[in-house]
Amino acid sequence: MIAFDVCDKGEAEYEGSRMFGDPVVPERWADKEPWTEDEIFMCQINLEDLDGYDTDGLLPPKGYLYFFADMTDGISIRPILSEDEPDTIYEDCNLGFDEVEGDIFTDWVIRFGKGRSSILGRDGNDIILLDLDLRTTNVDFLKDIGGRVRVKVSADSLRRKDLSGAVTVIPE
Repeated sequence: MIAFDVCDKGEAEYEGSRMFGDPVVPERWADKEPWTEDEIFMCQINLEDLDGYDTDGLLPPKGYLYFFADMTDGISIRPILSEDEPDTIYEDCNLGFDEVEGDIFTDWVIRFGKGRSSILGRDGNDIILLDLDLRTTNVDFLKDIGGRVRVKVSADSLRRKDLSGAVTVIPE
């Protein structure tokens, strides 16, 4: 498990690990978005930021792990793993979500090493790709949802770099 905290509103670097704002994506994504119209860009993890933390080598050493959230009925989060080097700041990603309370257009820095949220935890044969404590993110509209949210995938699927079977779990 790699702990992290969400902090420093508006100070994230485009290539860094961060929540919200505009994602930096591979150019081909601008032509064919891999997210749906109901999903907002939630988070990007620059895998190079995990150097020294991912001791089990669960993720590739380079690339990005993205999370997109659908909040039309509760919250459902979909991960996308890309080993492509991103080269495009995608400013149109969250357009049409002006009704979402809070500033999803401002970036928030993710700092690894300590915090109440985490990535790459274990739950039996599953890997918890994201364990986000919504109450401690410093992002107001997430606090309103409350509690924790987890995104899990089987260890075998992660080894194959296939995140299509990932599920969102809201622990009791």
